[in-house]
Amino acid sequence: MPNSVLRTVPDENGFYFYQSLGSPIGLRANSLEEFSKELETVDPSSIRFHLGRQDFENWISMLGDPTLAKQISNLRSKKLSDAELKTQLVRVVRLRLGKLRKA
Repeated sequence: MPNSVLRTVPDENGFYFYQSLGSPIGLRANSLEEFSKELETVDPSSIRFHLGRQDFENWISMLGDPTLAKQISNLRSKKLSDAELKTQLVRVVRLRLGKLRKA
C-alpha cells in the first residue's frame, strides 16, 4: 500500500494548482512527494480554494491514501487563517509522508 501511494502518476493524473476557477498557477505535482514540496511554495489562497472544493482529498484518495484524505478534510472545519491553514496542511502532509516512507 505505501508503495502505490508514493508512486509517480502520469501528468493527466497529476495535481494542478489553481488560484481560482480557470486560473492555473503553473504548479503541478505527480507524486505525494512533489505535492508536499509544492505546498510549501504555493500561495495560501490557492490552498484555501482547493480545500473548499475538496480537491486535495479527492486527489489523495485517487493515490490510495484515505487516511491522509481524512486528515486534510479535518482541517476544513477548523477556523484557521490562510497562513495557518497552509502551515497545518504542510505539517499534516509531511508527517504522513514520513510514515509512508517508513512503512
